[in-house]
Amino acid sequence: MSIRVENLYYTYSPGTPFERAALEDVSLEIDDGEFVGIIGATGSGKSTLIQHFNGLLKPTRGRVLVDAVDIWQRDVRLKDIRQKVGLVFQYPEHQLFEETVYADIAFGPRNMGLDEGEIARRVRRSLEMVGLGFEGVRDRSPFELSGGEMRRVAIAGVLAMEPSVLVLDEPVSGLDPRGRDELLEELEMLHRKFEYTVVLVSHSMDDVARLAKRLVVLHKGRVVADGPVRQVFQMTNLLAETGLGVPQVTELMHELARRGKKVRTEVLTVEEARVELLRLLRSEGRVR
Repeated sequence: MSIRVENLYYTYSPGTPFERAALEDVSLEIDDGEFVGIIGATGSGKSTLIQHFNGLLKPTRGRVLVDAVDIWQRDVRLKDIRQKVGLVFQYPEHQLFEETVYADIAFGPRNMGLDEGEIARRVRRSLEMVGLGFEGVRDRSPFELSGGEMRRVAIAGVLAMEPSVLVLDEPVSGLDPRGRDELLEELEMLHRKFEYTVVLVSHSMDDVARLAKRLVVLHKGRVVADGPVRQVFQMTNLLAETGLGVPQVTELMHELARRGKKVRTEVLTVEEARVELLRLLRSEGRVR
């Protein structure tokens, strides 16, 4: 499933003293099977943009197409679009409300009119997909779980609708390091094993470097860069101008290069940095 945005404009509170342009002439396409990171400073338009992907916001001007269909055509049911494009808001656990984990995850499928056998299958499958055992948590209150577990239950509720695209807005905000790492691993698995198209909005350059294959950079409501992760993280001047940085290990490589060391600056992960530093030390005769 693909999502295409064409010349998208969005203005909050038009015609009032509070009028504010949030998106201006944004065009991009997300292809089936991609893992795309969307980054930008606070107020750059990231959250506004992704709420157009499944019709939660209607463009002031421009078009949004899901599988080549304009989602705002009169004969298109937005309910169907929202089942295809699942959106997970920041702090999704705040939307948990049922007495049990099972009931919470079953809420969406039940509203789709599915029979109880299919609902049970979807609840079990979605819990397993986020790394939670069905028997162990099904009858527990979601509010008895840890913060990371609650967030995974909330994501399972979206997965139970069986979308083709999963869009997540700052999914690890507020989690402790363990919960953050576990959730990032689950997102990576959803993309790799279950072949979900994933769109990840994040303020963490390290997280998008670890997971995404492509980056879209927003600045003041416009797309200012769009390309492979390694390529975008070489645009250090542009990123600095937009209030962003690069992953910590990438910054380390750039600093070593500034000091005259012959290292690759496109390093993105700790493992890549380890390999590069060992290569440097061997070339200088410090290790064998």
